[in-house]
Amino acid sequence: MADVLTSQAPAAATTREATRALVGLRRALARNAQGGTGTVLTLRVLGLGLAVGTLLLGLVRFDDPSRSVDLLAALLLGWLLGWVMGPVVVRGAGVGLRPEWFALLPMPPRRLAAGLLAAALVGFAPAATLVAFAALPLAAARLGLLPLLVAVPATLLELVLVVALSRVVVAALTVALSARGGQELGGLLMAVVIAIASGGWSLAAVVGQQLAAGPPPALSTALRVLPSGWAPVAVAAADRSEWPLALGALLGLAVLSGLLLAAWARLLPATMRKPGGRRTTRSRTGPVAGPPAGWRRLPPATPTGAVVVKELHGWRRDPGRTLLLLLALLVAGLNLAVPAVAFGAPGALPWVGVAAALIVAMGAANVYGDDGTALWLTRMVPGSEGADVRGRQAAWLLVVAPALVVLTVALTTLSGQGGAWPFLLAALPAVLGGTAGLMVWVSVTMPVRQKDPHRRSGPFDTGDDPNATGALVGRQYLMLLLAALVAVPGCTLVLLGAVRHQPVLQAAGVLAGTATGVLLCWWGGRLAARRLTDRGAELMDLFLVGPPATTRGDHAGPPRAPEVQLPGWKSAAVGVLWTVGIVCVVPQGLVPIGFNLFGVDPQVRVWFAARYLPQQLQVPVAAGFIVAGALAMWWAYSIGRGHAGRR
Repeated sequence: MADVLTSQAPAAATTREATRALVGLRRALARNAQGGTGTVLTLRVLGLGLAVGTLLLGLVRFDDPSRSVDLLAALLLGWLLGWVMGPVVVRGAGVGLRPEWFALLPMPPRRLAAGLLAAALVGFAPAATLVAFAALPLAAARLGLLPLLVAVPATLLELVLVVALSRVVVAALTVALSARGGQELGGLLMAVVIAIASGGWSLAAVVGQQLAAGPPPALSTALRVLPSGWAPVAVAAADRSEWPLALGALLGLAVLSGLLLAAWARLLPATMRKPGGRRTTRSRTGPVAGPPAGWRRLPPATPTGAVVVKELHGWRRDPGRTLLLLLALLVAGLNLAVPAVAFGAPGALPWVGVAAALIVAMGAANVYGDDGTALWLTRMVPGSEGADVRGRQAAWLLVVAPALVVLTVALTTLSGQGGAWPFLLAALPAVLGGTAGLMVWVSVTMPVRQKDPHRRSGPFDTGDDPNATGALVGRQYLMLLLAALVAVPGCTLVLLGAVRHQPVLQAAGVLAGTATGVLLCWWGGRLAARRLTDRGAELMDLFLVGPPATTRGDHAGPPRAPEVQLPGWKSAAVGVLWTVGIVCVVPQGLVPIGFNLFGVDPQVRVWFAARYLPQQLQVPVAAGFIVAGALAMWWAYSIGRGHAGRR
């Protein structure tokens, strides 16, 4: 193949041969793959379901043809955003042939980009996208032969456009993450993309409602002006015999795809530079900037104060930490603030801060694992474990608590929901204090080995080990559950006081929530310091050489049996069960209950099944969804445990 890719034949023939070779390589890789993992199979099942759903939605008929154009443009926009966000949210998803594999071949970037783009159109994801985009030719077939003839090339050009845009975004992020400033910018973009992916249901619900009721002119214009709407516009123009507009839309898709291909060709040399090696950073001259002067004066001159200064310095210098807080604010805002404003439910606004605190708690599940082998600095100073734990707790509270408290106070005051104050005063201190204690305890009790900070390519780079990634996700969900349970005692007392109209009981709930947070912060830090003292050497071995299964016998004790992965179909079943469980618990269970508690308009139903039932049945049915989701997740857990027990 190298001879084909580097031949000195005429340019046109060489490009065709190189493209044919790359497409053949992509097919060979797909054909000889040893079966997908559970995550891949789950994503394929979900992707095919979304494609079929898009195809069926595209067949909906409207009396006004312009509304069909708006619906198709909205569906294509959703798929375009999915192609852009997919490789960012699921790192490496759908990349196919990686450009760095061909870094040593003397091939012009334009020829390589053209071949890689053709190869990127081969595979399951493009096929599923093509099934979804087939809604456009099917809708055009109802209009006549000429619109159908326009719809076919428009569909293919739209597919090329979304794939090319996805590759350009991935290449641009790869280049941006090669520098310090680019890491922060790229991490910010990742945080925004992840927030949109997790909270985009609220935006999709608003757009869906407006499309069902007749979109306003501004939304209709925006959907048609965006490139994802040019294909439906071309079909509609062909139906009206407006051929300049139809041909102009098709030409625009072709030109934009060509520009994206040229942009990708310009980015390829930078993405292929130093394949597999460490990126070099520019050396600094002069002293390293420390934390702000106010931070230096804040802690006392003690070992704990020194750790606080070190941690605050880390919060300032490590983009992953600050982006975690930003990500929590974005996700909580999109999942609570946007629906509260869109659906007229101001009662949800005060809880944005608490929701953000729970998300930040997820990111704090592996504070020692995130630092990697830097633990040796603590191990070299005997007796410093307690100061290290307390300093981490204090620094975390100094950074996280003020932002969330200010956010909670501001949104509660602006929304006019004064009745939420007792609940917030019981929940927020409990979650913040409880997280400060639980995060260090969970991190030293169930640590997950991660890349050392200096070896990471970006703020969200945690390594290439899928087992470590899965374990980290498990710890994060555990922290989410524990942090949420911490707020239950205080909020329960406040709720009983509100029901019985007893302010004293509500005050007791506030005190109970605060006391729970303080107690867990002290107790969790105490247990973490003790375990760090007793088992610090084992933690150092884990961070340095990996889990016991990969270490030598003289360090790890008795060797353990190697991990056996689930078969493909079992992995897919586990992934589907987890997905179904989360969907049943959160959007079909907790969200409808929250809508009822916050007094959301009963006409706001969207895709929440319980909202379509009579008022008296909505909460019981939503609770049933929660139970069903919990059973699905328990079933998925049981499949994995049962397979491990039979190996």
